[in-house]
Amino acid sequence: MNYRLKISTLFFILIPFLGISQEMLTGTVQNPVIVKAAKKWVPKRSDAALHLPFVDDFSNYSGYPDPQLWGDRQGFVNTGFAVLPPSIGVVTLDALDEYGKVYAHAERVPFPADTLTSRPIRLDSNFVQHRPMQVSDSIYFSFYYQPAGASRDPEAGGWEIVGDAPEHPDKLILEFGYATGNIVFSGFVYGEYIIEEGQYYSIGDSIENPFIPGTYYVFESDAYAGETIMIPVDSIFKDEYVWNQVWSSFGCNVSDWLAENPLNYFKQVMIPITDSQYFRNNFQFRFRNYASLDIDPWTQGNIVGWSSNCDQWNIDYVRLDLNRRINDLYPNDVAYVTPSISTLKEYQAMPWNQYRPSDMISNFQNDLSNLSNSPKNTSYTFNIVKNHSQTIYVSPLNNENAQPYYPNHGLHNSPYHVFPLLEMEYEYDGMDSAVFTITHIFSMVGTNDERRTNDTSRFEQKFYNYYAYDDGTAEAGYCLLSTMTNPEASFAVKFTLAEPDTLQAVRMWFNHTLNDENVSPFTLMVWDDNNGYPGIVLYSSSAQMPEFADNYLDFVTYYLEEPLPISGTFYVGFHQNHDIQLNIGFDQNNDASGKFFYRTTATWNASFYKGAPMIRPVVGKSFDHTSVKPHEKYTDIRMYPNPTTGIVHIQTNDNQEDIDYKILNVFGQCVEMGHLNTPEISLAKFANGIYFVQLSSKNKPIITEKIIKK
Repeated sequence: MNYRLKISTLFFILIPFLGISQEMLTGTVQNPVIVKAAKKWVPKRSDAALHLPFVDDFSNYSGYPDPQLWGDRQGFVNTGFAVLPPSIGVVTLDALDEYGKVYAHAERVPFPADTLTSRPIRLDSNFVQHRPMQVSDSIYFSFYYQPAGASRDPEAGGWEIVGDAPEHPDKLILEFGYATGNIVFSGFVYGEYIIEEGQYYSIGDSIENPFIPGTYYVFESDAYAGETIMIPVDSIFKDEYVWNQVWSSFGCNVSDWLAENPLNYFKQVMIPITDSQYFRNNFQFRFRNYASLDIDPWTQGNIVGWSSNCDQWNIDYVRLDLNRRINDLYPNDVAYVTPSISTLKEYQAMPWNQYRPSDMISNFQNDLSNLSNSPKNTSYTFNIVKNHSQTIYVSPLNNENAQPYYPNHGLHNSPYHVFPLLEMEYEYDGMDSAVFTITHIFSMVGTNDERRTNDTSRFEQKFYNYYAYDDGTAEAGYCLLSTMTNPEASFAVKFTLAEPDTLQAVRMWFNHTLNDENVSPFTLMVWDDNNGYPGIVLYSSSAQMPEFADNYLDFVTYYLEEPLPISGTFYVGFHQNHDIQLNIGFDQNNDASGKFFYRTTATWNASFYKGAPMIRPVVGKSFDHTSVKPHEKYTDIRMYPNPTTGIVHIQTNDNQEDIDYKILNVFGQCVEMGHLNTPEISLAKFANGIYFVQLSSKNKPIITEKIIKK
């Protein structure tokens, strides 16, 4: 299957037609939040139909859609992909399936991707008036939607957009439907049948189906003795559904909406339900999106490791109820719009022993909205709890009037609510770590607020043993693209210590790419500072490989061979000498601009992108139990001789039956792969030079060694 690449980037052509060398962003090919949810998901136990009203603004949870309201789990509830939604949290439909991976049937033309289906809803009765539902009950369905690819600063261009905008052929549709009560045939269950000895069948021949007497199997291709074919074993039947499309939107761009109205980050859709066929006890609605993988215009899709997520649609504030009108656009609701921020000026997390009061911000920055159509008296406060048990601060309660977002006021602008002062400091207690939970509450005074769940935003300020500019979620992937003849590229992230310490490890988040094409060697690097740029190399370790903490769905920890004493400003990152895009996780909701640098020539450059690369240095002693030392079970593996003239012997005390191998050249390209049937691998047929031998178990790399063949 051909895949095409979709990227959000600007290119600089250094040598026309001969090579390009630059930093770039891609989508992600796996959603770890959804993968985590898939491992924990338990099907709902009740199929009882819901009663009106149906409301979900996705504000108080993340991951899969709420199973109490929704019947499937392909949408992704999050606070990262939407820009200025009506209330905090949206559900995103994209090109990733319910397991968080790119759909297996994804292709260049629009293909059916995610579905978001409500549970059955009782529209057969007006339960308030105890009679059958009527058109005069005025039932309306409404929702907000936004195509991805928006930026809070439209003038910033492509550097700050979040997500990937769907093109015109891509589509978001809404359907109304119901189960008819009939059972219809939907296919077969197949079983294996081995062609008997001495038998041969050509196209068009038939045999009686041994699994379903009285039926026959017709051959569509030649079949020989000993071959295994798949023959229907049993029929599959399913409930019959009627689905009718009632609304759709082709792919579009938020910048066009903003040109019409600078507040139009989301658009609201109102649909009356007047067709009596839907007045039944099992009415359902569903959103569906069509996505298409793209290619970039410069390399025509020849970039390795980039096929990824794309064409996101964000949906918010879904409401279905009776006694509504066409102008019922404004719920009586005030809400948080975006997540609250870190209490640290520079970092999302930092080592507890490196914290100083000067690291604290002086005030928060809140995005708050009044979704109604009239001014509302609102209150705001926040509190801070240490280690989930000790309340250490409660801010004074403050009341202010909030003007409505529409038609022309925009976000709430009271400085006492939007920029509240943080008039306290954390006190270092000498312990290894600390966690402070900051809870912000913005609410309507009185009892008329229709949605209290979107009034609260929480942030966990973590002081562990690592520095982090990122929030732990990758909205994109960061790559260094080089198609030069001899590609050389380096990437570095800047950190500054308050006091000397020791660097123990570097935690890195690599995005999965299609078929893990980004699994190519790199050199782990540490530099000192040279006037604000990486300077002298303090540490390097070659033959590292991108790994994915599938058991933890978290960062993978790359331990230094020996702890490295460091002080002041230092840089951690990697060097690569191939054209494979390593695809490091990139958080687009926090900005570390000026803190990360790349080099594809002799000169270091500050990145153009707004965001935070997901690289975290670990200092002090290691105590973070979420990190893992990779492959401890395989520490006794040894490859020898090195250098070799041909044969590489592999010595291990473990069972080798589950070990596979790959041989990669110096450019990271796989030149041979297979199962390790014997305790040796031959390089005899390859030219002299440097190779990397990677061993893996159950598709997870366990060790990579640089081997010199001479």
